Amino acid sequence: MAKKILCVFAHPDDESFFLGGTLAKYSKEKWIIHAICATNGEAGHSDIPSDSSVQNLGAIRRSELQEAATVLGIQEITFLDLKDGGLSTCTPGTLEDPIVQKMEAFLPDVVITFDPTGISNHPDHVKISYATTFAFQKYTKYLHSLVAKTVIGRGKEWKDQEYLRAFGDIEKTLDDPKLYYACVPEEIISYMIAKKLHEREAYGKPLKGTPEKMVTTVIDIRPYQLVKGKALLCHKSQEKDVDKYISFEGNPLVDKEFFVLRMHGIYEVFMGKNDRIAGEL
Repeated sequence: MAKKILCVFAHPDDESFFLGGTLAKYSKEKWIIHAICATNGEAGHSDIPSDSSVQNLGAIRRSELQEAATVLGIQEITFLDLKDGGLSTCTPGTLEDPIVQKMEAFLPDVVITFDPTGISNHPDHVKISYATTFAFQKYTKYLHSLVAKTVIGRGKEWKDQEYLRAFGDIEKTLDDPKLYYACVPEEIISYMIAKKLHEREAYGKPLKGTPEKMVTTVIDIRPYQLVKGKALLCHKSQEKDVDKYISFEGNPLVDKEFFVLRMHGIYEVFMGKNDRIAGEL
């Protein structure tokens, strides 16, 4: 049975900048990949020189994400159509509930979202991190309840399709899913600031990155550099940022992508206590 990844992010282009190489790798390895995009990115800037591009930016960026998804091997995107720049003001459940529902329907083996800094300090990214973590906790409890019901009901005549689905996936659900945070290590952030690829502050806070001791997983994406680049180029409305990223000589994020294993099933992972770095999710 093919394994599944669900990535949860805030805006079109997040998928390509922060984990494009990883998604390309696992797509090639026949994993099934779905994505949730909370907003259409309508509050961002547009590098397309026309008034209509500003007025229709959400629709444009949504279309760009669909193109990039095809390149990366994302088979399905769930758009939540929430307000760009307004996720932090969502009432409880507005963001979390549809993420939980998607997890329970899709049954992912791996869920990926931002680390709690949002990588760039963007408030939407930060909110997505916390909402996805909450949703993942509910999802793993749901899985354990399904498994328990399936075991109890084994041998009986079942009419409940949910039980039948759980029975079909019982071995997978017992192999608890993992929650990963996409991140950028402190050392790389410092390097990029020194090379003037990033400012020292973003959204009113210092840009720090994730302490190296907390990074659990480093994916070598060198075989997928061209795929990641092609996906980034789909985001034509963000051309300046994409060109800056791609043309930056010595950019370490075109060689590797970095993750923190945050939860394994219902269990917290004690970050900073790792004695090795994994090369696979």
